[in-house]
Amino acid sequence: MDDCDFLKVLEGVIDDRIKTKRQGSYTYSLYVGGVSLISKKVGEEAVEVAVAAMAKDKDWVVRESADLMYHLLVLLRVMGLSLSDICRELRRRHEGEGSG
Repeated sequence: MDDCDFLKVLEGVIDDRIKTKRQGSYTYSLYVGGVSLISKKVGEEAVEVAVAAMAKDKDWVVRESADLMYHLLVLLRVMGLSLSDICRELRRRHEGEGSG
């Protein structure tokens, strides 16, 4: 499995935590908090990625980017979206660029 394939696995874990209402699960607590709470977490993590990048600390950027990706995946799932929706949009944009 490619490392990026794990994002699809993580989507499944997120779905499972939400579907089973797994008490004590951070993912489920985010779900219960709703779009507003999750959106705030996404914003916080995005800022932390930017701060880490400004510090030119690659390890910190990786850690904060992982936090951002996780929270973004939770937000997408709560909104009824998936990573595939994002990939489809990125592909559409790329194909719209032509060869450039």
